[in-house]
Amino acid sequence: MAPAGGISTVRKGPEVVAAAPPMRALLHIVLTPSSPQTTDKMVLLLKDEVCSIGRNVTSPDILIDDPCASRLHARIAFEPDREAFVLEDAGSANGTYLNGYTVEKHTLCDQDIIRIGDSLLVFDERRAMDGLRDRASSVAAAPLPVLLMGETGTGKEVMARFIHEKSGRRGPFVPVNCGALPRELAAAELFGHTRGAFSGAVQSRPGLFVSANGGTLFLDEVGDLPSDLQPALLRALQEQTVRPVGADKEVPVNVRIVAATNIDLPAAITANRFRADLYARLAQSVFTLPPLRSRRFVVPALVRSFARESDDRRSITLALRRSGGADAVELSLQHSRAAGPGHRIRGGLAFVGHAGSGLPGARAPRDRPQRGRTLAGSGLAAQTRYRPGRRA
Repeated sequence: MAPAGGISTVRKGPEVVAAAPPMRALLHIVLTPSSPQTTDKMVLLLKDEVCSIGRNVTSPDILIDDPCASRLHARIAFEPDREAFVLEDAGSANGTYLNGYTVEKHTLCDQDIIRIGDSLLVFDERRAMDGLRDRASSVAAAPLPVLLMGETGTGKEVMARFIHEKSGRRGPFVPVNCGALPRELAAAELFGHTRGAFSGAVQSRPGLFVSANGGTLFLDEVGDLPSDLQPALLRALQEQTVRPVGADKEVPVNVRIVAATNIDLPAAITANRFRADLYARLAQSVFTLPPLRSRRFVVPALVRSFARESDDRRSITLALRRSGGADAVELSLQHSRAAGPGHRIRGGLAFVGHAGSGLPGARAPRDRPQRGRTLAGSGLAAQTRYRPGRRA
């Protein structure tokens, strides 16, 4: 590794910017033909070790059960002169691909996609999720509220469910989108109401707090909660009681609150849109989730999940079956590079379904791709797109 204070290059579009050299990095194996439902096996890359990848290598190297991979397909090593990890093809039959282009030797940057045969790997240099789940596990058992911050589509509800599962609470996980609550009915939805409390209240309802009793209430988009409802929520958090609309007595509840927002709540407090005391109550344990573009290794699992929910399940399923799913998943990974939020990955997956008949995996025969060349001085691969290789 380079001495302290050294720099490495990080690609940002066509530019190259400076960043501190990595002490170590992770390589996520997100898809192989032997694990077509996607996986996330992690290998730690160290500066003093050369990591070989292929279908006939021994531990601690990366063994890939992929008939389109060569026995020794590629290597990853830290090069002091570049002050970065470098991917190098080892004379493979079908080529090594980086972000869709064939390469002989290339510096790796955070969240780069490596394709070897029909297997996909993601280089994780910044390790944005390091310690986040461990910390979530450590606070899960405590009854204190948790506040999740992050961009739209970063998996805040997934983290909330993880905290609930680790909490040991036997009650249900109840999610609610505060931004979608009708303003005039928000209190009744959260705290319940009695029969006849308002026009249309033909019967009593317990409300979401009571429904989540013994479990976790997930308040998504809590920053959009109406200002006139915030004092009632604060009292519910402080006293662990709620008063249904139209009732005279409060009802005790045992609820763990996990709140989430993509709004800058301190700025909202300054603008008098959010109560400072409510923020202090919610923010007893705060997690800031990194965007998907900085942890692309989770995208394959999202692809499978979104595919099951899609209206175009048949086309997407056919696309995912080609090349063991590598073609469709790689397209989704490429889409996530710029898109980021999960709802945009859904859009990319819809494209995969519509364009499925044109995916590389539909081509036959599986011919050997041309090798890309390295542009002098830049280290960038020539724009030779992936074409499926034959069995190595």
